[in-house]
Amino acid sequence: MTNSSVKKIITPTVLPLQNTYVTEWSEFLSSTFKAQLLLYNAIKTESAGAESATSGNTKINDMLKSALTVLQDIGNSLDNAHQVSYVVEVSNNWKNLIRQIQDEGVDLMVTKMPSIGETTPGKLTALMYNSPCPVFFVREGMQPAKPKKILVPIRKKDGLESLLPTVINWAKKFNSTICLSTFEPDGGSAKDRLRLMQRAERMAESIRMAGVKLETESAHGYHFGTTALQRVGFTGADMVVISVQPTNYITRLFNKMVGPYFLEHSPVPVLSIPIENSVNETLDTPANDMSSSIEPDAPVSLSNS
Repeated sequence: MTNSSVKKIITPTVLPLQNTYVTEWSEFLSSTFKAQLLLYNAIKTESAGAESATSGNTKINDMLKSALTVLQDIGNSLDNAHQVSYVVEVSNNWKNLIRQIQDEGVDLMVTKMPSIGETTPGKLTALMYNSPCPVFFVREGMQPAKPKKILVPIRKKDGLESLLPTVINWAKKFNSTICLSTFEPDGGSAKDRLRLMQRAERMAESIRMAGVKLETESAHGYHFGTTALQRVGFTGADMVVISVQPTNYITRLFNKMVGPYFLEHSPVPVLSIPIENSVNETLDTPANDMSSSIEPDAPVSLSNS
C-alpha cells in the first residue's frame, strides 16, 4: 500500500540545464511537508570501448564527481528545502530510478510533464505506471502554490478508495477542498451508475470523517480524460489526482491511453497515485521505451547527504 505521508521526495534532474520549475516545486513541497529532498541524476554514457578499464573508470568517476558538484550547487540554492541529499549514478535505464525509489524509501517523486499537446515520452509513462510512490507532475509556467481545490475524478474502477489517505493528507497539509467528480460514460448501464454512486458516497463519507472540506459533482461523456479535464476548469480546481494500477495487462493498456492524456492536456499539476504497490522483479516497459542499462566495472554511483 502507498504510504500517505511524505517524508522523502526524489527529483530526477537533467544536467547541466535542470528545469528550474521542477526544483522550485520540489523545494516548495519539501518545505511544506518538512520532507527530505533527494536530488537524483543519471549520467548517460557509452561504455569505455577501446579505452583501458582503468582509463574508462577514471573518466566515469570524473563524470560522477562533476555531476555531484552541480547537484550540490543546485541544492545549496534551495534555501527553503527541509533537507537536501544527492545521488548520482551511471544509467540509461529508468528502472534504476525505480530501484532508487524503493531502496531510499521515497514517498513522492516530482518531475516534469510534457508541453500541452506534446506526446508523453515512453520513459515518463514507464515511471508513472511503475513508480511505487505517488508522482507529482508539473509543467513550465505552473508556479509553486498551495492547491485550493483538489479534483479527484471517480470512475468505475476497483481500488479507488485506497488513494484517499494520500489525497486527504495533501488536503489537510494545504487546507484544500477535495472535489469528488463522478464520471458516467455515455451509454452506461443503470447498474453501473448505481455502483458508481455508492462508491462516491463511501469516499465522500471517508473525507467528511477526516474533517476535510468536500465538494461533489458528476459528469458524463465519451472519454474519461477529456471529461475530467473539462471539470478542472468548471470546478476551478488547481490540482488533479489520478490513480494508476499496473497489475493487469488489460487495465494497463487502458490506463496508458488515459494517464499520458492527463499529462499532455492538464492545465494544472497532476498527482498520480498507485492504488496498488505492484512493482516487483519484472518491471513494465512500454513498447516505445528502448533504453538499456549500462553497467561499468568500477563505481557507478555517488551519494552525499
